[in-house]
Amino acid sequence: MTISIHDGVLVGYSVNFLENKLLLDIETAADEMVTVTFENYLAHYFDHVMAGSILFDIDEIDLITFFVENRDQFESHKLYAWPIWYDDTNELEQYLQKNNYKCYVISASLGLTGYVFAKTQKIKGNDKLREKN
Repeated sequence: MTISIHDGVLVGYSVNFLENKLLLDIETAADEMVTVTFENYLAHYFDHVMAGSILFDIDEIDLITFFVENRDQFESHKLYAWPIWYDDTNELEQYLQKNNYKCYVISASLGLTGYVFAKTQKIKGNDKLREKN
C-alpha cells in the first residue's frame, strides 16, 4: 500500500545534524501518522513555517532544473557559505551531483514550503491515530 501525504497536516519536523537526518511528522488524510525521513541530509530551506501546514506533495526535482529556477537565490547564499562553501553556483551544483545529492521540493496547500538536499527519502507509516474526542 502506498502512503500518501497529500492533504496531510505537518505535525512537526526535526533535524539531527549528528546523524544527518531531517524528519517530517505528518498526520495523513487517512488519520495515520507517518514520518518522512531525509537521510544523508545536507541542508534545507523552508518558508511559511506554521502550525497546521497542509502538505500537497514532496517531489524529487532534477538538480539542473532546480538551479536554473533558483540560481539567484544561491548567488546570495554563497556569502554565508550555505549550504557549503562555494565560489559560484556551478561549483555548488557540481558538488551536489558528484556526491549524489537529490533535491526534494515540498509544496503545500497552506503553510510550509521549501526544499531539502539529501541523498534519500523514506516514508514510514505508524499506527492509526487514536480516536479523537
